[in-house]
Amino acid sequence: MTDGLKVTVLGAASCTPEPGKETASFCINGSLLVDTGWCAALQLIKYGIEPMDIEAVLMTHCHHDHYMGLVSLLFYQGLHAGRTDDEKRLAVYGPVGEIGRVVTDVWRLLQTDRYPHLEIPVDVHEVAGGDAFDVCGLSVRACRALHNVPSLHYRLETPSGASVTFSGDTPYNPALVEFARDTDLLIHEASHGPQSTREAEEPAHSGAPDAAQVASLAGAKRLGLVHIGLGSVDDALSAAREQFGNTFVPTEGDVLEL
Repeated sequence: MTDGLKVTVLGAASCTPEPGKETASFCINGSLLVDTGWCAALQLIKYGIEPMDIEAVLMTHCHHDHYMGLVSLLFYQGLHAGRTDDEKRLAVYGPVGEIGRVVTDVWRLLQTDRYPHLEIPVDVHEVAGGDAFDVCGLSVRACRALHNVPSLHYRLETPSGASVTFSGDTPYNPALVEFARDTDLLIHEASHGPQSTREAEEPAHSGAPDAAQVASLAGAKRLGLVHIGLGSVDDALSAAREQFGNTFVPTEGDVLEL
């Protein structure tokens, strides 16, 4: 078990990141991924983390920019492992009815029928809002997010009570306020930059004011805004700080210790 949380920011950019950047994805304590971005394996190596050390993946939802990097992770681990069914297995968690198809399609893309040595042991776990489980020495809880595909918020907590909460993609969600209550760090998407989406007809994403309102009402200690285009970062940060002063925009490669 672990007493601390070390969040390595593998990416914080929008769904189509600028050259040299990566979309929102994170590594926890060197062994757990939250979403995989476009190219998880190379991002891990870039920031000094061995991809073979990844034991589990939490997928907030199964839109392409959040799961494409799973291909690179499984390819890397398949090339370097030589695992057997009796050895360490990779656990992949994600929304009910969605994550199994994604893993199956990754194997199809990697042509494991032709290259069976690539097919490492993977345990797929379907997760619904309200579920709780332990992984990589952490307690994990899930809450249903409000996106246009089945989506989850995740809260990760150590035995000593340090916590980080990930919004995934979502508009303002009152349920997230209670779910993130008193969290040490709320990492919340702000795809719409400084603009709130509260009045949109069918919002699927948040702006910085929406994230700041969640953080404020939840009593979070810090708010990290992610999933933002580079051109909107400064305005988004200013808009969020009007409601929640302890807001920042993490930089790719940052290590956030809780």
